Amino acid sequence: MTAARAEDGVHVPRIHTNGPGKDYVVKPFERLAQGAFQIQLAAPYFTRHDLVLAAAKAGKTVRLLIGLNAATSPAAVSAVVDVPNLQVRFLTDRFHAKVYLFDGVALLGSSNLTDGGLIQNREAVVSLDREEDFEAVEEVRALFVELWEAADVLTREKARDFRLAHERVKRSGPAPDAMIEAAVGRAHPPNVHVASLVRNRERMFLEGLRRTVYEEYRPAFTEVDGLLDGAGFRRSELAGIGSLNETNRFLNWVRLSHVQGDAAWRAAPVLPPVERRSRILALGAEWATTSDSKVYDGYVDTVQTVRRVFGSREVIDGSGREDLTEGLMALHAFYEQLRFVKGGAANLPAAFWTANANDVRKVQRGLGNLLYGSGDFVERLHDALYDPALKLGYFGLFCALELFGTVRPELCSPVNGRMAKALRYLGYAVHAT
Repeated sequence: MTAARAEDGVHVPRIHTNGPGKDYVVKPFERLAQGAFQIQLAAPYFTRHDLVLAAAKAGKTVRLLIGLNAATSPAAVSAVVDVPNLQVRFLTDRFHAKVYLFDGVALLGSSNLTDGGLIQNREAVVSLDREEDFEAVEEVRALFVELWEAADVLTREKARDFRLAHERVKRSGPAPDAMIEAAVGRAHPPNVHVASLVRNRERMFLEGLRRTVYEEYRPAFTEVDGLLDGAGFRRSELAGIGSLNETNRFLNWVRLSHVQGDAAWRAAPVLPPVERRSRILALGAEWATTSDSKVYDGYVDTVQTVRRVFGSREVIDGSGREDLTEGLMALHAFYEQLRFVKGGAANLPAAFWTANANDVRKVQRGLGNLLYGSGDFVERLHDALYDPALKLGYFGLFCALELFGTVRPELCSPVNGRMAKALRYLGYAVHAT
């Protein structure tokens, strides 16, 4: 924590009001953001996405909590979805705290993340940046964590629903926030005066799954892909399968070449962005030139097989048992179900079909809904794992993620258990088993 001080003979105020003295709130915000490694922001009204994107682009680790309401800009919301180094969650009501944390310093007061809050309106914001503020900053941090845990993950689908609801609000008038909440889902912070303090168990599970996919696997995978792409660390024999599926092979190589045994990834520290990127680029250079890429003969063909068998809902519905089996066996995560089957690979298809009552239509329906159903992908993922009408035996979380990512990588990266362990080894805070 750094004390308030004079810099180059100019007094740095502790209270910021956007007053005649030009003590704009945006000044300490930008100064603290520039020097921080970890930034946590909570604001009910949100329009200044440029400040947040600048911090994330500079390699800061940013958590952003916003309100989805009539005063928040749909354009700003859309701009912060799926950005590397940036996790975004939202609340819809009973959320009024404005909390900005920059490592061990906090800004606390009345300013929203808007032009009004940061520059134009008369506000009252205090910088908690002195040694004696340590306990107060920790209390602010605890408040942020409580709000963060109560919030829902902002996804592309939620951002789209918010935009559409916001447009309807402009035309309809009354109760705009209620209309928005109906569109994106109810997300309230805990309040001892609110009777519905306990979340629905299924909703809690869904949010946990959504956080794992959207805040862990996808951003980590996307960052690795972008680094490899930017440095030109690609392999000619994998041309045509798409960069994300090639990144899948890079992570597979990392796991097999550098992560020997579970202790290697379990003991790997979570790294700050700069160190993480340095490690990825060093390994990427090795991967691009190695003679042992760990890409088995026929890998490109297996990707094409998965895409052929599961390329559309109509194709899935027209596929018989033999074609569906061929497509599933081309998935590494499905092949790993062998550990639950006696007798080797030859017995895996029979075990799968027996576990699913030899019901081809059920398999078609389950896989078709996962890949091409309506609504949020994570809700369909949940259905594939837990809905009795759609759940498939010998088809777990990583089977679903790898299948979806191979066929529709633009929506979900092709992650399996081996990839998750490699990401953990590279310094990402992701779940791996």
